[in-house]
Amino acid sequence: MKQYIKEIERWSRLCLWGSVALVIATALFVWLSPWQITQNATVGRWMLISGSVLAVLAVSMALLTIRKRTPQLRQAEGLQTKLAGYAQHIRTLYLSLTSVVVVLCLLTVLCGQSVLLMLTMVTTMMLFPAYPNMYKVKVDLGLTDEEMRELYGEKYISDAQQ
Repeated sequence: MKQYIKEIERWSRLCLWGSVALVIATALFVWLSPWQITQNATVGRWMLISGSVLAVLAVSMALLTIRKRTPQLRQAEGLQTKLAGYAQHIRTLYLSLTSVVVVLCLLTVLCGQSVLLMLTMVTTMMLFPAYPNMYKVKVDLGLTDEEMRELYGEKYISDAQQ
């Protein structure tokens, strides 16, 4: 079960900070680079429209997936099943949003529209409230204090100790 916790932490940390670094690098390239890639007006407009639609759909997908999948995992039988499902859920969610961020960064660089950079930042910010720390895992999966001590050991501080 510890491997699921490590997998959850690894994928969430890697995708979150990778997305943040990619957005910062894209912003620096767009604003400070001596090179500028320009498209004709029609191509630039369609890149802006497709990037906007992609960002809205990605954020909507993330919110709906979190809203639907979390109660299903909470009702699953057994700690192992819950953790395996949650690890898969987090990996899929973070990888899909990170791939959307990569595409939006590419569109931002290719069309030179800083509006897309704003949408990229919003998509990246979606990763922060979904970040699975130990207490969010407890709430999302409906774990007891004993199960949390089994998973996290001394790092977990329960409400009963206060």
